[in-house]
Amino acid sequence: MKNAGSISSTGLRLGGMLLCGTVLYFFANVQRVAIPGAVFNLLQEQWNVSAPYITGLGSAFMYVYALNQLFIGLLVDRYGGVRVIAAGALLFCTGSILFPLSDSLGLLYFSRALTGLGASALYLSLIKETMRLFERNYNIVLALIIMIGYAGGIMANAPFVAGVEAIGLRKMLLLTGGVSILFYLLFLGTGATMKLPRIRRDVPVSFRKFGTVLKCRHNRDLFLFSGVNFGLYYVLQTVIGKKFLEDFCAMESESAAWVLSLMGMISALSGVLFAVVSRMTGNRRRVFCRLAGILCSAVMFSVTAMVFFNLRTPATAFLFCLFSLTASMSSITIPLLRETNPEDDTGAAICFMNFSFYLSVAIFGNLAGILINLFPPIQNGTVLVYGKNSYLALFAVMTLFALAVIYGSFRMRETMGRKI
Repeated sequence: MKNAGSISSTGLRLGGMLLCGTVLYFFANVQRVAIPGAVFNLLQEQWNVSAPYITGLGSAFMYVYALNQLFIGLLVDRYGGVRVIAAGALLFCTGSILFPLSDSLGLLYFSRALTGLGASALYLSLIKETMRLFERNYNIVLALIIMIGYAGGIMANAPFVAGVEAIGLRKMLLLTGGVSILFYLLFLGTGATMKLPRIRRDVPVSFRKFGTVLKCRHNRDLFLFSGVNFGLYYVLQTVIGKKFLEDFCAMESESAAWVLSLMGMISALSGVLFAVVSRMTGNRRRVFCRLAGILCSAVMFSVTAMVFFNLRTPATAFLFCLFSLTASMSSITIPLLRETNPEDDTGAAICFMNFSFYLSVAIFGNLAGILINLFPPIQNGTVLVYGKNSYLALFAVMTLFALAVIYGSFRMRETMGRKI
């Protein structure tokens, strides 16, 4: 009985630690999505700068986040996910509190980069711990963790905007930062009572694995497909989507925020649904990739056509939500990587795929700011409103990138859950 009680106690502490880490990942998504997308106009009004400076706040987070994925995977293999979360979450919480207290653009960019640096430690560490603790059902548990994390994207729009309207942007950011610190302390408290896996000093911190991973054509196709697909979706949700719905479709800020929250909700639920349906259909992977490629291209082309013909309708929001169905593909692509790479290369492959995700977001974020700023905005009170030509330039370029998604999706191999 004593042994059973001990196992139960250990399981509860492991579950509690994983839950706290997942909540921190939730708040990382809040930070990642809310700034600048949900409060684009507020930031532009407060700092009186053009669009590239505002979209640059998102890119400052994303470039650091993306590049650090290449390091985090190596550190997780050597030191374990728990230790990496403990170090990274400290930086994340510090950046989260520093951003609303910043009094200059330089400090704003620094705090966003610091927040991105810390947030980058969470996702891969959670994957590592999930695979270690739930070896047989890791894809379902992973999908649930991703769903909770993506719920942060839901909160980062309509609920976050409502909070900003109620207490102000600075107080809202300080509140989310404070709650993050609380769960970080709970994570440390739980971890302090656990015996952690030993440090793997025999695991070299080397980038050679990435060269091996990139030699495989299937990996390159998968990185192209998943990176650009995710990047196009995420730049809509985190940078320019809400601004577009307000400027071009004449939607109210609150309504536009709800659209983006709904996008996050659909994306989170579809990720879990894909994992379940894939398992029910004999672990098929390729059909979901092709569906994502077709949907991405169709949506980007349709939005571009609507802008070209000046169809200023809130129905555009439906296309954004449709795109969200195939935005969260990790529950398909991570198993696909495991099944098409040697065991020793899987970790590096997942790291590089995550790197491709957020590098795409950072690049598209910068590109979005530059493209909509090609044509002068109209001053509407204290808000700068960008017109048809600005958004036509943006979505025409996004449509060209969508062609790469559909190209990559039709080059995926089918595994049926087997190592090949």
